[in-house]
Amino acid sequence: MKELLRKYRAMPYEDRLVLRSTLGLCFSAVLTSGKFLIGIFTDVNLCIIAVYTCAILLAKLQCIRGTSHPTRKGTVLAAVLLFFASVVYSAFMGSFAFVRRRHGDYGIVHVAFLALIAFCELGFAIAGIFRTADRGYSYLNIKIIDFCIALIALLTAQIAILNFTSTPNVDVYNSFAGMGVGIFIALCALFIFIAPKVRVLGREHQVFLLADGEKNSLIDMKKTAVTVVLCRSFIYAPYLYEATVRGSFVDGNIVRGKSLWERMHIALKILCCILSEILVFVWLIGNAVFFFRSMDLPQKLQRQMAQNGFTSLNG
Repeated sequence: MKELLRKYRAMPYEDRLVLRSTLGLCFSAVLTSGKFLIGIFTDVNLCIIAVYTCAILLAKLQCIRGTSHPTRKGTVLAAVLLFFASVVYSAFMGSFAFVRRRHGDYGIVHVAFLALIAFCELGFAIAGIFRTADRGYSYLNIKIIDFCIALIALLTAQIAILNFTSTPNVDVYNSFAGMGVGIFIALCALFIFIAPKVRVLGREHQVFLLADGEKNSLIDMKKTAVTVVLCRSFIYAPYLYEATVRGSFVDGNIVRGKSLWERMHIALKILCCILSEILVFVWLIGNAVFFFRSMDLPQKLQRQMAQNGFTSLNG
C-alpha cells in the first residue's frame, strides 16, 4: 500500500486527476445503474435521476478520453451530453411545482451529512477549476462537470434541509432552485462547446512583423521588451501581451497577470473563505462577464496590431 501511495504521489497532477476521475466515474456508474434498476420496479423518479446522471457521466467520460486523444468531436459530444442532462434535470425539478410529492423523514444527522458532502464537493470542484485553467480544455472540462455535479449535490442538501424544517411551499422553492441549477449546467455545456474557439489557451504565442512603421503608435520598437494590455480587470487576472522586439519582429505570448486573490493579504483570504457561500456565486457571475469581455483575444490582438502596421506571422 505504501508503494502504491508513493507511486501515486510521484505522478504528475494531470495523471492523478485522470486516475481519480476514472475511479470516481466507475463508482458513480455502478450507483447509477443500481438507481435505474431499482427505479424500474419501485419509483420512476429514480429512473429520471439515473438518466440525467448517466448523461453527465458520459460527458465526463468524453473529457477523460480527451486528455490523451483530444478531438473536436469529443468536445462537442461532451457539451451535447451535458446540455441534455441539464434539460432533463430542469424538467424533473420543474415538475416539483406541479406534482405533489411525499417527503422523506430526514434527521438532523442525515441533513448535516448531506450538506457537508455537498460543500466539500463544491470546494474541491472550484479549487480544481483554478488548478486546471491552463492545463488544456479536457482537464478543465472534467472539473467543470465536477462543479455541475457538486451543484446538484448542493441542491439535494437544500431539499433535505427544507424538508427537515417543514418549510411551507417547499416544492416551489426546490423547483425554482432546480431549474436555476439546470440553466447554469446548460451554460457550462455552452462554455465547453465554444471555449476552444474563443479562448486564448493553445493560441498564446503570437508573432508579428512591422510592415508599415508610419502607422505604428502601439509598440516602441526601440525597446527590447514590451507589454500590451488586452483586457483589464481589478478582480480577475488581466490579459497581457508580453513580447520581445527583435529588429522589425515582435515575438511574444498572451499571458495573465495576478488576480485580486493572488494580491490579497492572507487575512482577507480567510474572510473570503468564511463568506464563500455568498461570494462564490458573485464571483461566478463576474467571471462569466469577464469571459465574454476576453473572448477571442488572439484575433483582437491581431486586428489591433494590423491597425498599427503589423503583419501576423501565425499562419
